[in-house]
Amino acid sequence: METIHRGDGFTIIEKDGKYQIFWVQEPYNVPVFYSISKCNMEKAFKSDQDAYEVMIYAETGQWPSDVEEETRNK
Repeated sequence: METIHRGDGFTIIEKDGKYQIFWVQEPYNVPVFYSISKCNMEKAFKSDQDAYEVMIYAETGQWPSDVEEETRNK
């Protein structure tokens, strides 16, 4: 069964324990899909900033530099 979770500017599709985040990418309004973990799915719904960070990570494989620095400091 497929479950759709809607966020602000993105959607997460949950199916068979797997998660995909997608959003419409400018400037051509092309939908892009990326696989993410359950942990990142939960993070995406915490705040707009967290959603942005998850989207950047999904797209590039790297956390935004300020998030990486915070993680290292912990």
